[in-house]
Amino acid sequence: MAQQLTEHQKEALSSYRQMMNEHPDLFKLRHQRPIVRDFNELESYAIKNNTVIGVAAITRYVYFVVDLVNSRLADGTSFQHPYLRVIPIGQLKGGRNVVIIASIQNASLGNLDDIVLLEQERHATGSNQIELPRGFAESHLSGEENALKELQEETGYVSQKAYLIGSTYTDSGLTDSKVFFYYIPVTSYQSTSTEIEEAISKVYLSSIANLWKLIGNGQVSDGFTLQALALYMKWKQQI
Repeated sequence: MAQQLTEHQKEALSSYRQMMNEHPDLFKLRHQRPIVRDFNELESYAIKNNTVIGVAAITRYVYFVVDLVNSRLADGTSFQHPYLRVIPIGQLKGGRNVVIIASIQNASLGNLDDIVLLEQERHATGSNQIELPRGFAESHLSGEENALKELQEETGYVSQKAYLIGSTYTDSGLTDSKVFFYYIPVTSYQSTSTEIEEAISKVYLSSIANLWKLIGNGQVSDGFTLQALALYMKWKQQI
């Protein structure tokens, strides 16, 4: 009996076809490893190799997509293999992923220019991380609006303005997720409204000098926080 696609494989390829139709830019030409778009080839590979090709999983925030790509060996021989990528849903719909470096600008809230940090348990590492507030893109919000919202939700600190200080790709080997970094001058405080999925245990303030110490001794190792601090220091030199 000829092998057939499993239900999961069928669903993944069906969602993949829809994604190709709705977001063709996601499948633009890669010169070194072009994406296979022929569905007969995709189905054949999935069956033969007992693997899932297409949209393997969907969460509230991202698509986990397994493309089939054509690569070449050093002698020019062509071969096919899967390649995983993570596609942020909010970004795909026009929103901006944000990281916030916020400093106290109201002396009644703490030492002026102290940076707002939080500590939370991260599922991927299985440990508590000290880091800056951040959030996934939301299509109905601008980057500035999303930054202000995430800061208030996660820390309770409030402002009326957010300033874009730079952007980076989070991990170009895995995802096209682009993160926008915002500086926010904190002027007031109100209660937090943390989302139920969050595991934030502490919000506190730190001077820039102390933050560098935390980085130096390994207590702060979050890549977003390191990028944000570098961009912030450069931005401050320019204003």
